[in-house]
Amino acid sequence: MKYSIVFDAIKISQPVGDFYCGVMNAADVSKIAEADVRRIKEDDVGKYLGIQRELKLDRVKQISSYVKGIDATFPSSIILSVNEDNVSWNEELKVITLTSDEGEGKKIASILDGQHRLAGFNTSNFEFENPDGSKSPFQLLVTIFVGADISTQAGIFATVNLAQTKVNKSLVYDLQALAEARSPERTCHDIAVILNKEPKSPFYRSIKRLGVATPGVKGEFLTQAAFVENVVKLISPSPKEDRDYFLSESRFWNKKKELSHLDKESLKKYFFRKAFVEDRDEVIASNLLNFFNAVNSKWPKAWSKSEKKSSLNKAIGFNALVRIFKDLYRLENPSFEWDAVISVDSFSKAFSKCDLSDQFFIDLEPTSRSAKVIYDSISEFLD
Repeated sequence: MKYSIVFDAIKISQPVGDFYCGVMNAADVSKIAEADVRRIKEDDVGKYLGIQRELKLDRVKQISSYVKGIDATFPSSIILSVNEDNVSWNEELKVITLTSDEGEGKKIASILDGQHRLAGFNTSNFEFENPDGSKSPFQLLVTIFVGADISTQAGIFATVNLAQTKVNKSLVYDLQALAEARSPERTCHDIAVILNKEPKSPFYRSIKRLGVATPGVKGEFLTQAAFVENVVKLISPSPKEDRDYFLSESRFWNKKKELSHLDKESLKKYFFRKAFVEDRDEVIASNLLNFFNAVNSKWPKAWSKSEKKSSLNKAIGFNALVRIFKDLYRLENPSFEWDAVISVDSFSKAFSKCDLSDQFFIDLEPTSRSAKVIYDSISEFLD
């Protein structure tokens, strides 16, 4: 049975030829489009077919979750290639008709760009909920090339993807300061900024706010991304869900979102969660400040930003120390009082049992495997 999708579009002429841009429901794009994944030809291992990369399932899962957010958006186009036999263009009405003579399940379009975005859609997120509780179809911008041969398709794929520059995570976290609603990432960004600015902080002028060296500042040893991603784990198992909750609150949704992981067991794992929910970010900042002041006091040379050879004052050391912090916090606050602030003296007392010297961290090779070595070496001295 013949199946057709009709939608408004505009015709665009460029050196590559004519193509069309329009708006389709995500559900319709998913019905007609598939990725042409590059693979070895079955009967000839010397030949390859397809132009797309293999799907990364973790990325698809992340996108699928993102699509369900209350401010999800894909403002850039899904780029498709469709055979001439499956397309008709009405110049007068400015309408495109995509037709499959073999029925609704037949894929008639190849994805040139956007395969992960499209794979993130399914029956659970083809529609989104409006503030009044009604549902609307999630729409996508589509760019359609008609009758493009495989060489042209490959050229379009390469041009679009090779020209892209991956966004620095630290920059993304720094932009959280502009967000209208609270989120775990914004809280951790704010704490990073405070600790980086405070002259008496062990992180004073040591955090690369944008992920790269700050002009005029020497010895920054930690990116904001490394700081935020480690501290967020003390607050939330799902930062996106928390952000959606506060965003829906600020936008006065009729159907209010709910916060999860507030049960007793969850709060033992994410022990700064209640402080975050209660807007008491100073509890989080004070505990981190006291702990790392104790670290700085115990190993002043290894933590010093001027010591280039140390593994302690690098991301691997920070990762290990956050794990140590979690262990000590549980020991010092066994009842898990959410607003408890552990003193510098308490952390220092715990470290006093550890006989590791500054030189241990200076001699330790700064590789990813050293993070476990640092954690294991310190934790064996803790009660």
